[in-house]
Amino acid sequence: MEQRHEYQQTASQSTVGYSPLPEPNQETLPQRQLPYQRPANCCIRDMRNQPQANALGAAALIFLSGGMNIAWSIGFDSLADEFVISTHLRISWFIGAIIGSLLGIVVARHLTYKLLMQLCCLLTIIGGILFTATQLQVEAMLAARYLNGLANGLALPSTLAIAGELAVCYKRGTLASVTEQMSCTLGIFMQIVFSVSWSPDSDLSVDRLQGVLCTIYGAAALCLASIFTVESPVRLLTQGEQELAIDAIIRLQYPRAVTAETNDQLTEHTSYITHNRTLDASQAWCQALPALLRLCLLRALYAMSTSMLVVFTLTLTSSSVYGLSSGPYVLFGLLRLAGSCSGAFVQDTLGRKITQLIGFMICGGASIGLASRFTDVEFVRLPDLKTALWLLLMFQFFAGLGFAPSSVYLSEAFPLSVKRMCISFAYILELTVHLSICNVDPSVHIDGVYFCGLGVFMLLGFLFSHWYLPETKFLTLRQAQQKFRDFS
Repeated sequence: MEQRHEYQQTASQSTVGYSPLPEPNQETLPQRQLPYQRPANCCIRDMRNQPQANALGAAALIFLSGGMNIAWSIGFDSLADEFVISTHLRISWFIGAIIGSLLGIVVARHLTYKLLMQLCCLLTIIGGILFTATQLQVEAMLAARYLNGLANGLALPSTLAIAGELAVCYKRGTLASVTEQMSCTLGIFMQIVFSVSWSPDSDLSVDRLQGVLCTIYGAAALCLASIFTVESPVRLLTQGEQELAIDAIIRLQYPRAVTAETNDQLTEHTSYITHNRTLDASQAWCQALPALLRLCLLRALYAMSTSMLVVFTLTLTSSSVYGLSSGPYVLFGLLRLAGSCSGAFVQDTLGRKITQLIGFMICGGASIGLASRFTDVEFVRLPDLKTALWLLLMFQFFAGLGFAPSSVYLSEAFPLSVKRMCISFAYILELTVHLSICNVDPSVHIDGVYFCGLGVFMLLGFLFSHWYLPETKFLTLRQAQQKFRDFS
C-alpha cells in the first residue's frame, strides 16, 4: 500500500509538463546511470548537445525575420520607385524593438520562456500577414514592422540570457553566436538578395515576399517553441523545483539519461545560484556595471557597422563603378554572413577574444582607408571609388568576424538578478544608434567623416578589447561572470 501511495504521488507530480526522475530507492535509476566522458569527437559532442540548439531554434527564426526588417530599414528596400519612404516607416522596426525590450524586462518575470517565445511567434506571424496582405498601405506596413520589432525586442534579452544557462560550457559560445548574430545576418543577406535581384514585374513584390517569409518563419518557430523549448534549469532551481531542473538538464542532452555530466551541471548550476544569491541589488549592479559599459560599446559599434550610411556608401560606390549590377550588393551581404558564420563556429575553439581582436584591427584599418578615398568633397575619382568599394566589402567580412563574440559576452557577463535588464539596456543602445543614424542626411558623410570616426572607434575598441575583455572559453557561467566584475 505504501508503494502504491508513493506511485500515485509521483504520477500527480508529472502533470506539470515534465517527467520527473524516479525516486533514488527505485531500481530503475542505476539502470539509467551512465558514466560520463567528454567525447573527443566533435560530431559526437554535437549530437549529444543538439537538443540545446533545438531549444533555441524558435528564437533563431524570429531573429532571421528581424534581420530582414533591419536590412529593409537601412536601405535594402524596393519602394524607392513607388513612393518616398518616410523616416517614421524606416525607423518603426527599431522603435518596436525598443518597446519590446522594455516590456520584456517585466514580462519575462511572469511568463515561462516557452510562453514568451510562443507570444513572439504569434506577433511575427501577424506582422508577416499584414505585410503580405497589403500593398503600399503605409498604416499596415507600420503595424507589421512594429509587431515584428516588438517580437524581436521581447525575444532577444531572454534568449541570450537563457542561452548561457542551457548550453554546456564547451558549446555556449557557438550556440549563442549562431542563435543571434548568424541568424540576424542571414536575414540581412536574404533581404539584400531579394531587394536587388527580384523581378519588378513579378506579381509578388519583394515586400510581400518578405511578409510571406516572415509568416513562414513565425509558424515554423511556433512549432519549434511548442515542441523543443526547455525551461532554464537555473530558473527552475531558483524556484525550488530541483526535480524539474534535473529533468530539464536530461532533456537538453542526447540520449536522455542521467549521466555524470547531469550531476556536474546540476552542481554547477546550484553553485552559480548560490553565488548570485549572496549579492544584494547594489552589489549586483556594481558588478554588472563594468561589463555593461564594455558591451554597450561593442553593440554601438555593431550598429554603426551595418547602418544606413554604410548602405548609402555601398550604393554610391557600386553604382559609380559597376552601374546597375547587383553583384556588389550580394557580395556585401555574403561576406558579412561568411564573417558571422566563421566567427560563430570558432567561439569554442579559437575563443572569443582573438576573433574580436582580428576583426576590429582589420575593420579599423579598412574604415580609415575607405575614408581617405573621400578627401576631395567636390570630385571623387573612379579608381578611388573602386578602392572604397572593395575596402567596404572587406570591412564587412571582418566586422562579421569581430562582432560574433558580442552575443556570447551578453549571455555570460552579468549577475543573475540583473542579467535580462543589462542585456536589454545594451540592445536598446544598439537600436538607438540605428535610430540616430537613420535621421542623418546621407549626403553629409561624403567627406569620409563617418568612416574616419568609425575607424578610430574600431581601433580604440581593439585596444579596449585587448586590455579589458576577458577570454571566457570553456569557463562556466559563474567563472565567466567573475572575470567581468571589474575593469582589471
